[in-house]
Amino acid sequence: MNGTALFCETLGAGVPCLCLHGGPGTDSAGLRRSLAPLAESLGLRLIFYDHRGHGRSEWVAVEQCTQDQLVADIEGVRQALGLGPVHVLGISWGGFLALMYAARHPQALRTLAVVGAAASGDFMRRAEANAHRQATAEQWTAYRSLWDGSLRDDESFRRAFDVIRPLYFFDKQLAGASIAARSDTRYRLAVRRFIIEHEYPRYDCRAELPRIACPTLVAVGRHDWICPVDQAEEIHRLIPSSTLAVFEASGHSPQVEERDAFVRRLGELQAPGG
Repeated sequence: MNGTALFCETLGAGVPCLCLHGGPGTDSAGLRRSLAPLAESLGLRLIFYDHRGHGRSEWVAVEQCTQDQLVADIEGVRQALGLGPVHVLGISWGGFLALMYAARHPQALRTLAVVGAAASGDFMRRAEANAHRQATAEQWTAYRSLWDGSLRDDESFRRAFDVIRPLYFFDKQLAGASIAARSDTRYRLAVRRFIIEHEYPRYDCRAELPRIACPTLVAVGRHDWICPVDQAEEIHRLIPSSTLAVFEASGHSPQVEERDAFVRRLGELQAPGG
């Protein structure tokens, strides 16, 4: 894809939906497991792939993994698979990429849904403040290591994410299942460092968002610590054809914590005239 081999897999049948994973330096394995039950309910063909430099895709030099390039890769995947207009579902950091893609390729989308996303790097200070307030001492140490450059290798990256996993859920007991669902995730610390050090600080797609023309769902958990509700509200204000859905009993992953309600809202978006 654009000179790079990307790993891709699909679930279900029907209208295609490109599913964009979050977590810079991880892959789509955990997202595929969490969204698999939705494919039949929604009658969609869910398409997952690992971003370039990530997971099972080609581990290119990290300097090739700019967000602009990753957005271009989304269009590359759509064209390589011979797809017409598609639904796009972006989760967390995947939502950042989805917003930019929808603004830059408006004719390529039927609908857009972003979950736990932000439109600028402003989310980082909010996430740090929330983590400091909510985390245990062990979790705070792990959180800081994910941002301050002190992680040593890919395995320490994995362990740090496992430690802070409870922060992502309103129901903390779901953290164990989430870790298990990511047991085969491939972690690459080098590409995470590149993105958070070079891409996040200059990330700001707010000026682009009014160009998004398709029906859009902006979903967020009421208890999302990393991309809080005000970040979703800002996206909603800037996209003319958007609907905001706040899931009251969810953290960062309403598609897991309130699956039935999430499926219902996504189905309403993707229904003809929705």
